[in-house]
Amino acid sequence: MACVLLMAAPAAYAAKDLLELPALTSAKAAKAMLLGVVQTGGRYIAVGEYGLIVYSDDQGKTWQQAQVPVSVTLTAVYFQTPSKGWAVGHDGVILNTVDGGKKWVKQFDGNKANAIVIDAAAKRLKDFKSTLSEPLSELAAADLSKLENSFEDAKAGGRFGPSRPLFDVRFKNESEGMVVGSFGQVFRTVDGGLNWGLLATPIDNPDGFHYNALSVMPSGALVISCEAGKLFRSQDGGLTWTLIDTGYAGQLYGVLGLADVSGKDVLLAYGFGGHVFRSADDGVSWRKADTGTKKSVVAGLVLADASVLMVTQNGHLLRSADQGLTFQHDNTPLATSVVAMSRSTATGDVMIAGAKGVMMVSTKKAKAK
Repeated sequence: MACVLLMAAPAAYAAKDLLELPALTSAKAAKAMLLGVVQTGGRYIAVGEYGLIVYSDDQGKTWQQAQVPVSVTLTAVYFQTPSKGWAVGHDGVILNTVDGGKKWVKQFDGNKANAIVIDAAAKRLKDFKSTLSEPLSELAAADLSKLENSFEDAKAGGRFGPSRPLFDVRFKNESEGMVVGSFGQVFRTVDGGLNWGLLATPIDNPDGFHYNALSVMPSGALVISCEAGKLFRSQDGGLTWTLIDTGYAGQLYGVLGLADVSGKDVLLAYGFGGHVFRSADDGVSWRKADTGTKKSVVAGLVLADASVLMVTQNGHLLRSADQGLTFQHDNTPLATSVVAMSRSTATGDVMIAGAKGVMMVSTKKAKAK
């Protein structure tokens, strides 16, 4: 779940460059605010505030703290193989591990992002000017003004420093990956993160909507979840994108894709205020599902039996056995704020992350809604 507000940093972080300050060691790291969790092989890994990354090899009974070179808040984590993974967070940071999450290195940050954005805006302006001739048409003058404003906005953003957070990361293989974040940020790599750059064809997002999550559908399509009920989908690996409007005006925190016998993706978009929207025709039309809750739905999973499990911000598990047409409640709400959920374990339980760290939650005792 994106756009998480945190408390003021402790005195140990005052007047420090958090991109250069390694995360402090804490015996309570697994009980701090953690915003992302994933299972890779037999290991759980969670990321969160102040650069904290913890891992467990015994189903969450005990946790170890990883070596992390930054102290910025980390928002999401993804593993392509049991050993190779990436984490993203505030100040545009991208971290990489090759040892299963024990030690991390910084690949990218907001300073590099600012330089890339400024250079790209400058090039677009220069290239456009080279095509102009006097006198300027009204249309050419308007386009020139937009490009000039874009260049000035890029420079202004750079002067504020590396302040824009990234919210999600996905990799197609060990080389090709993409990250998304606030104000329409998207960066991609084709060399495992050694170099990051902008999309060759930018997404048409003039309002600068925050990109809250990046999901991969069963068909292989990529879907970005945004503000204002908007989704962007790419069916060519991120080369081009189309806008999908769910008809909802609020935040969408993610999308689940379910395989359908027709070959099309069944999409379940979830977000603020307990909203879940379902489309069975590739996003052309949408139907609001009855979740029985007003609490924001912050994460979702497709389980081994093809059922759907979602979790609300207060830890309420919602299960659907009919591809999101109806939902039942699996548990009573938890006494903590929840942000993320891992895939199920062999026993059917799930790991959640939130304000009180990470904890295993059973899905065995279901009750009717």
